[in-house]
Amino acid sequence: MHFRSEKEIRTDVCIIGTGGAGLRAAIEARRHGVEVLLMDKVVIGTNNNTRYSGGGFKAALPGILSSAYTKIFDSPREHFEAALIHGEYLNDQWLVETLCYDAPARLLELKDFQVEHFRDLYLKVPYPHGTGLVKPLINKIKEMGCKTRPGLVATDLSVRDGVVKGLFGFDVYAGSWISIFAKSIILATGGAGEIFERNDTTANTTGDGYALAYSAGTTLRDMEIVQFEPYIQAEPGLPMMDRHECEAEFYGILRNRYGEDFLKNYLPPSKEALDAFHKQFGSHLTDIRERVARAMAQEVYAGRGDQGAVLFDLTHVPDEKWNADLASRYTRKVLLRGFDIKKKPLHVFPGAICTLGGIRINPFTETDIKGLFAAGEVAGGVHGAARLGGDALVETIVYGARAGKAAALHALSTPKPTSLPGSSRARKAFETFLANPASEAGNPAQIKKRIKSIMWQKVGLLREGAGLRQALQEVRQIQEEALPHLFAQTYRDLREAAEARNMVLVAEMVTRSALMREESRGAHYRLDFPYRDDRNWVKNIFLSEKEGRMSLRKEPIRLLQVRPQCRSKFGLEVRG
Repeated sequence: MHFRSEKEIRTDVCIIGTGGAGLRAAIEARRHGVEVLLMDKVVIGTNNNTRYSGGGFKAALPGILSSAYTKIFDSPREHFEAALIHGEYLNDQWLVETLCYDAPARLLELKDFQVEHFRDLYLKVPYPHGTGLVKPLINKIKEMGCKTRPGLVATDLSVRDGVVKGLFGFDVYAGSWISIFAKSIILATGGAGEIFERNDTTANTTGDGYALAYSAGTTLRDMEIVQFEPYIQAEPGLPMMDRHECEAEFYGILRNRYGEDFLKNYLPPSKEALDAFHKQFGSHLTDIRERVARAMAQEVYAGRGDQGAVLFDLTHVPDEKWNADLASRYTRKVLLRGFDIKKKPLHVFPGAICTLGGIRINPFTETDIKGLFAAGEVAGGVHGAARLGGDALVETIVYGARAGKAAALHALSTPKPTSLPGSSRARKAFETFLANPASEAGNPAQIKKRIKSIMWQKVGLLREGAGLRQALQEVRQIQEEALPHLFAQTYRDLREAAEARNMVLVAEMVTRSALMREESRGAHYRLDFPYRDDRNWVKNIFLSEKEGRMSLRKEPIRLLQVRPQCRSKFGLEVRG
């Protein structure tokens, strides 16, 4: 089997990924008069984490943004300081400051794009809540004349002398090999939640942007930091989905196999009487989910779990709470699928929701490669070791706009590329996948399954050195023994082969980084180092390719405007 044809595409700005960051970048770039192409390996704007998000924004817009399920700050400075405390000071303070001070204006601007319910998507837009953001942005890019290409899979970036010239890939629908000549490229490909067996991300979040950037020579940071969402269904026969912001479920009780209300042992309540989560524990769930997820995992680790999960008791929640909002009604009618929560508790357990590390950028979204920009979840440094609820969506808008502007300005001052180095090498790799015979070892679906199992069992919520070293050994084994036999019998299979290759690479990044960070901080928890070590680890981990190998280094955090407090929001002992 071969590619049916070879095609060339030329544009000023090419954006890979059509979630919130990619769509907002396209609008901003087009405002500057350049030609814009948005490409997605599936359908434009549909199968991404923005669309399936909880739908909450966080910014200093008191009285405008809803505070129903998250705290809204009175000033950008208050937002900035809270994000640093929550991120346990691993954040790039320049990036956080930019986010917090840009956010109010950028969110208010959404009204101009007919995003009617940006104040409270989760209260006004039926699930998936993010549709209320994505759909108007798609309409806007079409109105502005941006070009879109669904079904294009990016495989390699073309770089010469430290400057991006374009990219290579293939068209899943036409079976064509594609060369895209572009003055600027924006990576807006999202995260890598799919490398974990349990997750609440779309099936397309396979770390493609991380792999593209790394292979092209850019630096990534803090890849060990992965956020896990607590209340993901683990009930046999029910979908593995998060419950999202749901009024009824904020009155539920987490219990272990013995029926004990265990959360108060890890997160002492400020109010003993049964009440909504934020009233009982003094913080909204979305602003402390890392601590709740870790408590659930520790109960199972200690042998107090049930079927590898914990129990969510909703038997006492009155009917009026289930009719209080869209999310509650949706959960009961659709997600529960007839499960009688009045009679018995539901099995739940955390899953990966957001990769907080990513490509190193500055506030202008520039990477190490001139002309290559990154925005949204694919970029690292904004959130540090943990993320406040609502900061992910606002990040896509703030940094999407910044990436679009920066890419457009670069394109306006850059001549058109006349050739793309690396074409034959990039194409040969994927022609090999098409030519390889089918085999059990090279089955992309099986490789994905192996990676997901390894990462979940050994690099999940609770980590320790021996397990991480074993995971790294198993990932290397896949690289050496399985990837050379990777095959594809159709062009859709070829997309899965590309994803499998990327997932293996990203799994190595996350595992190596987690092994290097010998402490616990935010969402990263080491059983063998169960404390925050400010003496040795107020540092970021950066990784890049050096002579064909993955090289890691740690560096002190930069722009230290705010000194770390000797207190952890996550209940960790702080040393140093």
